[in-house]
Amino acid sequence: MQRQLIQPELFLEIRGSAQSGHLIIGNIPENYSELQVTLGLSSVHLQTTGQCVNLDLPVGVRIVPSSCRSLQYVKGDGFHMRLQVQTDGTAELVPTVIETLKAKTRCVFQCQTCGQSILQKQLFQRVLPLPRGNWSDLVEHWCCHPDPFIKALQPKLDDCLLGDMFLLVNVASVDKTAVHEVKMSESKAKQSADNTGIHLKMPRENITVVCARCRKVLGDVTSSDTIKFYVTEVLVQPLMNKTLKRQICERSLFVETVVAGRLKELSSAQSTFRFCIQGCDEKTYILLWLLNSDTLLVRSRNDSNSDFAAIGKGTVKPESPIKLCEGNNTVKVLYHPCLKGRNKILREKWEKNIGVHDMTLPVNTCLQLLLILASSTASLPLSLQNMNSFKVAFLKLD
Repeated sequence: MQRQLIQPELFLEIRGSAQSGHLIIGNIPENYSELQVTLGLSSVHLQTTGQCVNLDLPVGVRIVPSSCRSLQYVKGDGFHMRLQVQTDGTAELVPTVIETLKAKTRCVFQCQTCGQSILQKQLFQRVLPLPRGNWSDLVEHWCCHPDPFIKALQPKLDDCLLGDMFLLVNVASVDKTAVHEVKMSESKAKQSADNTGIHLKMPRENITVVCARCRKVLGDVTSSDTIKFYVTEVLVQPLMNKTLKRQICERSLFVETVVAGRLKELSSAQSTFRFCIQGCDEKTYILLWLLNSDTLLVRSRNDSNSDFAAIGKGTVKPESPIKLCEGNNTVKVLYHPCLKGRNKILREKWEKNIGVHDMTLPVNTCLQLLLILASSTASLPLSLQNMNSFKVAFLKLD
C-alpha cells in the first residue's frame, strides 16, 4: 500500500530585536519516525522514504543551524524548535496617515470602500496634533470654571486636527455632494440592535457621516462646523504631479494594517501597550494588549490556514518538492472579546485604569476587527492560540 505524501506546513515567528525564532513544522503525522529534518541557511529540508520536500524561506531570512535546540513533537502542532535567525533588517514600514499628513501638501481624501472623493479642498494650511490620551477627562480637575478648550480645539477653515484614530476638519472643506449626514436616534439604534442581536448603547441623537455613493460610515458630526473622519474609513493619498495611483485595497486588509500601524506608533510615542477598542456607541468591544511590534511572521504558501493559501494554489503544485514561504511584518497582540457581557470584570478594570488607552472606531469596524483577530487566532498552531487566558493574534503591518 502506497504511503500518502506529506504536505508540511511551516510556521516561523521571528523576533527582530533578538534575532530569535520559533519554528514549527506542522501537518506531519506522528508515526513518521523515519522523518529527517535538515536545516540549511535559507531552507528547511524534509526527507522520508520516497519523498523529499524543501521549504524555501523568504529572501533575507537566514537560519543559524548550530543554534537549533529544544526539538520536540507536540501533538496537534508538529515539530517545535528554537533557533537563531538572521535577517537583513526590518523593512521600512509605511507610516499611517496620522504620521504623514503635513500642512501645504496636496492630498486626495477618498472613501476607502468605493473611492469617492470626499473633500473639496485637497490642501490644508495647518495640520496640528490634538493632545494625546484622555486629556479632556481631566480638564474639570484642572479648571474651576467651564472647560475653556472646547472651542479652541475645533478646526478652522483650512485646518486639520489629528487625533489617535481620526481627523477633524471644518465642515466647509467637505464636499456636500459626496457625503450625507444621517441622524441615528435612540429608537433607530434599538431597532438596529434588535436586528443584529447586539446590544448598543447609543446617545439620544448621534449624527453620522456616510458616503453618498456606497453608504458606508465615514465619521461623525461633532459640532455644527466640525466633522470627524476615522482613519480606518478614509484613504488619504498624496497627489504628486497631478497624478494619483489607485491604491484601494481589500477592506479587511486595510483595517488590519491601519490598526496595526497605529498600535505600533502609539506604543512607541506613549509607551502604551493596553487598549480598549470602543465603538461610537461608547461600548467596549475588544481588550487588546500589544505584546511586541517587531515580529516577522513566515508561513508556507501551501498552509491551508495561512493567508497565502489562495496565492499558492496556482503557483506551486501540491506534489512539488519545493514549497515557497512568505513573510510579513506584524504586531503580536493578546486580546479578549467583550461581546454579550464577556470578560465583564476585566473590562471594567481596564476602563477605569488610566494606563489603558481608548481607541474609538465605528461599530462595524470594531466587529470587523474582532473577526480579523479571530481569524488570525484560528490560523495559528493550537499551542500558540492562547496565552494566560488571552487569545493570541498577529496583525499585518504591510
